[in-house]
Amino acid sequence: MAFEHTLVKEGMIEERAYQINIARAAQYSSTLVVLPTGMGKTIIAFMVMAERKKRYPDRKILFMAPTKPLVHQHARDIEDMLKIGSPTVFTGEVSPEKRMKLWKDNDVIVSTPQVIRNDVMAGRIDLEEVSLVIFDEAHRATGGYAYCYIGEKYKDTGGLALGLTASPGSDIERIREVCEVLGFENVEIRTKYDPDVINYIKKRDIQWIEVELTPKQKRVVKLLKKVLEKHVKKLQHHGFLTGRNPKAVSRKKILEANRRIQAQIHGGGKNSLFNAASLCAGCLKLDHAIDQAETQGPDALRDFLEKLKNEAEAKGGTRAASRIMNAPEIKEVMMILASLKEEHPKVQKTVDVVKEQIERDGDSRIIVFTSYRFSAKKLNRRLASKPGLLPVRFVGQSDKEGDKGLKQAEQVQAINDFEDGKYNVLVATSIGEEGLDIPSTDLVVFYEPVASEIRTIQRRGRTARKREGKVIVLITKGTRDEGYYWASKNREKKMIRNLYSLKEGLKDNFKVDSSMDGMQMPDKDKYDVVKKKSKKDLKKRADGPDKKKTKGQRSLIEFDEVVGNDKKEAHEITVDVREQNSDVVRELSKKDLNINVTRLSTGDYIVSQDVAVERKSVEDFLESLIDGRLFAQARSLSKEYIHPVIIIEGEGLYRKRNIDDRAIYGALISLATDFKIPILPSADGKETAGLIHAMIKRKDKKKKSGRRRPDKSTLSDRDSKLFIIEGLPNVSGTLAQRLLEHFGSVRAVFEADLEELQEVEGIGPSTAKKIIEILE
Repeated sequence: MAFEHTLVKEGMIEERAYQINIARAAQYSSTLVVLPTGMGKTIIAFMVMAERKKRYPDRKILFMAPTKPLVHQHARDIEDMLKIGSPTVFTGEVSPEKRMKLWKDNDVIVSTPQVIRNDVMAGRIDLEEVSLVIFDEAHRATGGYAYCYIGEKYKDTGGLALGLTASPGSDIERIREVCEVLGFENVEIRTKYDPDVINYIKKRDIQWIEVELTPKQKRVVKLLKKVLEKHVKKLQHHGFLTGRNPKAVSRKKILEANRRIQAQIHGGGKNSLFNAASLCAGCLKLDHAIDQAETQGPDALRDFLEKLKNEAEAKGGTRAASRIMNAPEIKEVMMILASLKEEHPKVQKTVDVVKEQIERDGDSRIIVFTSYRFSAKKLNRRLASKPGLLPVRFVGQSDKEGDKGLKQAEQVQAINDFEDGKYNVLVATSIGEEGLDIPSTDLVVFYEPVASEIRTIQRRGRTARKREGKVIVLITKGTRDEGYYWASKNREKKMIRNLYSLKEGLKDNFKVDSSMDGMQMPDKDKYDVVKKKSKKDLKKRADGPDKKKTKGQRSLIEFDEVVGNDKKEAHEITVDVREQNSDVVRELSKKDLNINVTRLSTGDYIVSQDVAVERKSVEDFLESLIDGRLFAQARSLSKEYIHPVIIIEGEGLYRKRNIDDRAIYGALISLATDFKIPILPSADGKETAGLIHAMIKRKDKKKKSGRRRPDKSTLSDRDSKLFIIEGLPNVSGTLAQRLLEHFGSVRAVFEADLEELQEVEGIGPSTAKKIIEILE
C-alpha cells in the first residue's frame, strides 16, 4: 500500500507504520532518528519535508549530507519522489556568489555542511528563512565538524531539525552531545526486533572466515612485537607505563602515556622527557607496523617501512624512526620482506568469495571494504585480473602520497556505473561506508574488521536494503583482527542500551501528539503515538522564534547594541580559510558579524583595510621562530597593513620548547620595535575572539587613517595602477593585485558593476557596495 500526501508522487513511497509514527513525532519537535541501515531513514525525512513544505510553502528546507556523492543521491531522490520542485545542490565547487543567488531563488537546498557553515559565517544565507534542517549521518556532530556550528546557529532561530543516523555510537556522553549541539528534544529509536519494524527487515546472512598467516609472515610479526616490547620496557622504566607484562600494553595506554609526557614537557620538565616522548612515538609507529603486517599484508608493511627509512635518513630525521630502523630485528624484517613474494592470505580469499558470488549470480553487486588505500589499490588490481569481475575503486578526493584521489564527478560516476552494471565490484575505503543507497548490493566483504561500532554498522548496512544480502568478514587468526571484531560487537550492544536509556530520560521533557493536521495519512488511530500536553510550544517551534520584545529597561550594553541596528549593516571580517574550523571563528560567529572565508596571503584575520591579525599558538610561535617564518610574516604584515597585530595564544611560551629565554625576548622586542607590531597575549580561542571583536568595534569609533602609501615618483607603471586601485575603500595591496589581474585595467575595475566586483576573491557584498558608492 502506498503512502499518500499531496506533495508526494503517487506510488513512490510504501506505507510503513514505523515510518509514519516517527514522521509524526518529528513534525512537532526536533528529533534524532536512529534506524537500522536500509530501513528508510531518508524516506522519513521526505515525509517530514512534504508536510513542512505544505504548511510553510514560502520557507526553505535545507538537507545536508557529509559527502558529495550522498548529496547528489539525495537531490536525485527528492526530485524523483516529491512534488516540491527540483532541489538545488550546493558544494564547494559552486562559487560563493552563485550560491548566494541560488539560495535566494530556491526553496529546497541539498548541500555538504562545510559550504553552509561558510555561507552562514559570511552572511550570504540566513537560517531564519528555513523551516526544516535535516542532518544526515547526524552522529558526526561532534568536535569541530561543520554540523556543530550550523546546529548552534539554527537553534537560535527556533526552527525544526531532523537528524538521521544508524549508528550514533556507544558513548552515552557523545550521544547527548549530538542531541545538545543540534537541538534534538526527542529521540526515535527502532531496532530490527521492534514489532513495527520486524516485518520489513530483509534477511542478512553474516559469516566470518578465518585465514592464517604463513610462517614467514608470523616471523615478521614476532620480530616487530619484540622491538615494540623493548620500547615499552623503557617507558615502564621511566614510569610512564604501568603493568608487569610489556606484551599486554595497548595503543590506548601508549597514547595516554604520551599525553602525560607532553604535559610535563610543557610544564618545564627535564630533558629526559624528550627521550620518553621519542619512545612513545616509536611505540605508535611500531604498533602501526604490526597492524599492517597482521591485517593488510607484506606489501603494505614494506611500503610503510620504506617511508620510515626515508624519515630516519632525511636531514633532521626523527630519533623515533632512526631508533626503529637501527634495531637488529627490523634489519631482519627488511631482509625477509626483500625476498618475500607472498600476499596476505586475505587477498586470495577476497578474490575467491567475490568470484564465487559472481559465478552463482552474474547480476550480483558486491562491495569490498578496506581501511587503507594501499590495500584498495591492490585488491582492485587482483580482482580485475579475473574474468567476469569488473571492479572499480571508490576512494576520497585528496591525493595521498602518490595515490590519486577521485574528484567529485568521478565518485558520482563510479556509483552510477556500479548501479548500472558497468562494474560489479566496488572496492571502497571509508568514504563508501556512509549513506550510499545501492539497493541491489548482494554481498559486502570486510577485508578487515573495524573496532568502531559506527563503521561496522555502516559497512554492514550496504546490503540487505531492498532484498536479502550477505556479509563476509575476513579475520586473520591470532591477530588484532579478532580483537577488532569482538570490540565492535560489544560496542554495538552498548550503543543500543544507551539509546534506550537516553530516550527514557527525554520522556519527561517531550511528548508527541498523535494528530498530524493536514498530513494525509490513513487511519491515524491505528498507529501507536503518545499524546502531547499542549500545542503551544510546538506552534512556536513551527512558526520560528518568538519576536516579541521583553518588557523592562535595557542595560547600557543592550541599549548600545540595539540603537541603530536597523540602519547599520553587520560588521565584516575576512578570515583565512585555514582558520575556519578554529574556536576563534566559532566564537566570532556568535557576534553580529559577516565572516568572509578566503585564502589570505598575509594575516589570519583582516579587521579593516588598516588592521590585520596574525594568530599564533605558543607552539606555532616558537616553531616559526626556529624555522625563520616569524620575521618573514612580520615583514609582510608591516608592508601590507598600517596596524598589524600578532596574538600569541596559550601558555608556556618560555617552557614548551628547549629554547633559550633570551632568544624569545629578542624576537618579541624585534617585533615590537623593528616591525612596530604589538604582541597581545591570549589564554584561548574565546579570548582571542574577544580581542578581535574589540578591534572591530574600536575601528568604527576612530577616524580611518588611510593606508600607508608609497612615494608616487618611484612607482613603475604597474605599481601606479595598483596605487590607484588601493585608494578604493577596503582594498589592500593583495586585493588590488587581484582586481587588476581579474579586470585587466584600472578603467575596467572602475566600470565594473556590483556583481562583477564580487567575482574577485576577497571582495564581499559590503566592500563591493562601498566601492560603487565612492566611484559614483
